[in-house]
Amino acid sequence: MHIPAAFPVSPSPVITQPEEGQPALEPAPGIVSGPGDSVHLLREERTPLPGVSDCVARTYAVVHRRHGVHTHIYTVLESRHHQRRVVHLRQVLPGEQLAAARAWVLAGRHLGRLNF
Repeated sequence: MHIPAAFPVSPSPVITQPEEGQPALEPAPGIVSGPGDSVHLLREERTPLPGVSDCVARTYAVVHRRHGVHTHIYTVLESRHHQRRVVHLRQVLPGEQLAAARAWVLAGRHLGRLNF
């Protein structure tokens, strides 16, 4: 699938935050992560939504480690016609469950009830 340059994607599919005391980076637009967390881009697709024909949805799995280990699945929506990004928390899984997160996204469950 072709994504126009207006919606660039990080070349690295996995980004790990620096250790405590180091400056935090924003690994994925709109997603907050902390020291020791890892961000995994699972899927990127064009998703026409009601009233938003040029929407691009990027779905990430973020393994948070600060207060116990949890895997969160986020879908970030972008459009050239909106001034903001919208981040939807789609699912929370206990522990580090990247395989389960990928399976959940591949089943298409991450796109239900999304809107700007």
